[in-house]
Amino acid sequence: MSIKLNTADLPTSTFTCGPSQGHPVIRQTPLSQTLFERSHRAKDISTDGLYKEATANLRQLLALPDDYTVIFFMGGATPALDAVAWSLTTNSISGLSFGAFSKLWCKKIAGCLEESVKKDFKEAAEGEFFPQEQPDYQASLVVLTPNETSTGAQIPDDYLAHAWKAKGPDTLVAWDCTSCAGGRALPKNQFDVMVFSMQKCFGVGGGSSVIILSPAAVARIEEAKKYRRIPYSLDLSYAVQKAQEKAQTVNTPSTTNIWMFNQACKWMNDNGGLKAMDVLCRQHAQYLLQWAAGTDWLRPLIADEAHRSYTTLTLEVTDPKLDAAEISKALKATGLPNLQDGIKKYSAVKQNSLRIACFPFVDIHGVEQYKKLTQAVDAIVAALRAQTEAK
Repeated sequence: MSIKLNTADLPTSTFTCGPSQGHPVIRQTPLSQTLFERSHRAKDISTDGLYKEATANLRQLLALPDDYTVIFFMGGATPALDAVAWSLTTNSISGLSFGAFSKLWCKKIAGCLEESVKKDFKEAAEGEFFPQEQPDYQASLVVLTPNETSTGAQIPDDYLAHAWKAKGPDTLVAWDCTSCAGGRALPKNQFDVMVFSMQKCFGVGGGSSVIILSPAAVARIEEAKKYRRIPYSLDLSYAVQKAQEKAQTVNTPSTTNIWMFNQACKWMNDNGGLKAMDVLCRQHAQYLLQWAAGTDWLRPLIADEAHRSYTTLTLEVTDPKLDAAEISKALKATGLPNLQDGIKKYSAVKQNSLRIACFPFVDIHGVEQYKKLTQAVDAIVAALRAQTEAK
């Protein structure tokens, strides 16, 4: 028996964690106006145009120091982290592994470095969502993921601040901020490297990322070449040169994605900046948490509030008779494009759960879209329970 929902009452936003909901300005602009037909070498696109403007708007949003370099990189966060690992690691690398994405960086990306490179990653114990041990702050590169996309766990601000103070004299601290850049006000400039894909808080299409480097990180690039031959596409020295001298990229980027990214940054800056985006994400997450608390079948997967992300939130289904997959299936069955991917359990998470994006653009006005979503889910759960009782 299928579950019937009144489509007029359903939300118009997407709640998936990437590619995520775009800002209305982005969604309503004709493709022809996104400059995708222009050469990325043209001065009015790069040096004196879009790329330079997007860099300036990001600098304003994140309050970046003038001597930090902003690079628009090809591909999402994974190839960007590949480039960081290859170009900035010397003899050792450390970090935290507490979810699918941080594990990817620690295991698969760092794992491709030479055997001579010391690899020391602290993992969350079985049944836990955050490591008890801290990384080796004397390693040449320490990779931290402030917000883990898969489980909805986060590294608290005080932990990140401590890492910056505890790092060794030859240590670079790298943040993978894919799930929080543009939505979380992190400790200001307490990193040497920041990496994020544009497809989450900024609501941009997939396949584009940003790498931000401190002067110390830029200096490390040439030193790392003494340890290994770096593939051309992962060698950040060319990317730094292009970015610093001409606000250009090494290869042809998606100008449409950079256009969307620039529009997102402009809107964020014009509407209260990063602090306001942080408040908006918290508002979204808090509404969902209050909703969950009012049910008899949901609770936050991450019990410790200090370690609970508010940019991507995971709620555990506690009723053994309810399957999160069935809830996702019912949302998908609406046929609405924004709900086709549903809200669902991330594949690597063992618990019966639902993961929901709380990014700024999911609802720029507050929580109305979330109210419509939760009302729909409540109706689905009531129907599922009725079906179970009828059997």
